[in-house]
Amino acid sequence: MIEKAEAGRIEAHLRQLARFSDGETGVTRLPFSPAARKAVAYLTKKMQDAGLKVHVDATGAVHGLRPGKNFRRIILGSHYDSVPQGGAFDGIAGVVCGLEIARLLQDKELNYGLEIIAFNDEEGVRFGAGFLSSKALLGDLTVEDLQNCRDKEGISVYEAAKAAELTPDNLPAERWELPKIRAFLEIHIEQGGVLEYQQVPLGIVTGIVGMRRYTIEITGRADHAGTTPMDMRHDALWPAAAIIKEARRVALACPGAVATVGSLLMSPNAVNTVADKVELSLDLRSMEVREVAHMEQQIFQALAEAAEVAAVTYDIKPSLASQPGFMDKELISYLQTSAKKKEIKTMNMHSGAGHDALPISAKVPTAMLFVPSKGGRSHCPEEWSNGEHLAIAVDVMLDTILKINQEESL
Repeated sequence: MIEKAEAGRIEAHLRQLARFSDGETGVTRLPFSPAARKAVAYLTKKMQDAGLKVHVDATGAVHGLRPGKNFRRIILGSHYDSVPQGGAFDGIAGVVCGLEIARLLQDKELNYGLEIIAFNDEEGVRFGAGFLSSKALLGDLTVEDLQNCRDKEGISVYEAAKAAELTPDNLPAERWELPKIRAFLEIHIEQGGVLEYQQVPLGIVTGIVGMRRYTIEITGRADHAGTTPMDMRHDALWPAAAIIKEARRVALACPGAVATVGSLLMSPNAVNTVADKVELSLDLRSMEVREVAHMEQQIFQALAEAAEVAAVTYDIKPSLASQPGFMDKELISYLQTSAKKKEIKTMNMHSGAGHDALPISAKVPTAMLFVPSKGGRSHCPEEWSNGEHLAIAVDVMLDTILKINQEESL
């Protein structure tokens, strides 16, 4: 008889991991940072304690493997990096849930192997792309990609990995052999308020939105704010404002879609000077590919028209593009059956946030569970989820893992 998950143990791991932060407010744990290295060391030790054979790969992902009777395996994981001044649950809660599952199954003989992975740089904050470890394992990144992808200080992923004493040149040898993977499973906080509002302890994810992300640079001319007539200005901020306005308009016209300008930098950023340069981000998301394409077309048209009027130039740099991801129907049914057997109320829902499960779902059968987020808050210090809800997710996922293992004994 396998014991139930311990909420207290899950919470204790999360409290300890929250201490590994490079900032005083919330949790700041960017890829390859001192805080990230401390988290890697902690996770390595705890995976070993759970009886797993551990290694850290070329991208900084931590792998804990327990072989099964046959060559195939089930992978369970999430990410350990955070956004600046983020929360203590996003991503890392799923890793801790994986640790708990490995502990509970430590003495259980399995047909499939079990691998727990703590992915690195899912967020894409430092280098602008995201899904670093998962894309690399899928074979979607090369060593050259790591060398060309750089942060704002000009440091490449390759250089940052080297500085963290990793071996990025080993990337090709570490790619997954996809036929050996039976399933990828992920537990995550919802990061929204639907489950809490509906008073449902567990969400079964059916799909994850597709995304397109851009950095847009607009170049105008700095002039005196008092002496330069409006019709003689080359104001870089005005087309940026057109982007923001149009993004809201088109997203509201596409039910279920969202468009966000989350970062905006301008120079010289002075109260009495017309802006000569603006750099902003644009993030578009929807479960419908055509909606993302429509929003992109409308926003870029508005930018072109505003730039012509303002007599400024602009450059659009794509940084991320992903198709919507759909969870495996058989695995969804396993989760539903497990929850029903345990008399746990669930609801099906799609995810508006990106997860490592998104790129993985295109090549590997994938399933995902959500737990409620207090107040729907995430990517902020107030982010919080109940340890009891995480324990429920662990119990349902563990039961599903055992169900998958029964396939090999049929």
